Amino acid sequence: MRCQRANVPTCQRANVPHTTGSSGMPIKLDVVHVGLGMTFTELPFTEDTTIDAFKEALYPRTGTEPANMALSLPDGTAIEGDGAQTLGMCGLGLGATVVHVTDTNEDSISNNLLNAAEEVPKVEGKSDAGFAAFRKASAKPRAAKPAPTDDTERVEAEAFEVGQRVTTAKGASATVRFIGQVEPLPKGWWVGIELDEPTGKNDGEVKGVRLFTCGENRGAVSRPSTLTAVNTEEDADEL
Repeated sequence: MRCQRANVPTCQRANVPHTTGSSGMPIKLDVVHVGLGMTFTELPFTEDTTIDAFKEALYPRTGTEPANMALSLPDGTAIEGDGAQTLGMCGLGLGATVVHVTDTNEDSISNNLLNAAEEVPKVEGKSDAGFAAFRKASAKPRAAKPAPTDDTERVEAEAFEVGQRVTTAKGASATVRFIGQVEPLPKGWWVGIELDEPTGKNDGEVKGVRLFTCGENRGAVSRPSTLTAVNTEEDADEL
């Protein structure tokens, strides 16, 4: 069989010792394993390394049994002959520096890599868009808040009185200055407050309607449910 050199990845240079007892001229060979698709570059040998010794040195790296190794040159010329022949006798060294190795065992791993890859089940990627659409479709719709009416938070507002001390949801201290409905705002009851610190939004005038008068940025309007009454009598007893 005529072997062709494939475009294969190059392995790092391995520390291959010179064959024991060899005293010929050192040579370096690139060994291409056709089945594995790997190239071992610049492996050091000597010209008088025998073919048998050459195959034995490659066995730990390729996994191919020496008896199943078919050697050839890149042009497909087979390297045949007695295993006692040397690399130099086969023209390797100064003349040729690349050797192809083919595993003749049809059941070897190197000859079944392609089949093993084909048996691996393919997993198709799925876009997150499909899951997002499913989650959106299966999500329970949020209950819409009822539209405010004239009686919205009326009961809560009745718990306050003008001049009362309160704290806001953010913990700011204030005094109630107005309780009632505000025409520019959504329907329902509101409480106008004068803040102790200038962290408000107005001076008591809301959208052109004067509810009360206070310092700049000390006025604010809140729903009654967001305010907490301060028991000033208990505070006085503690003092």
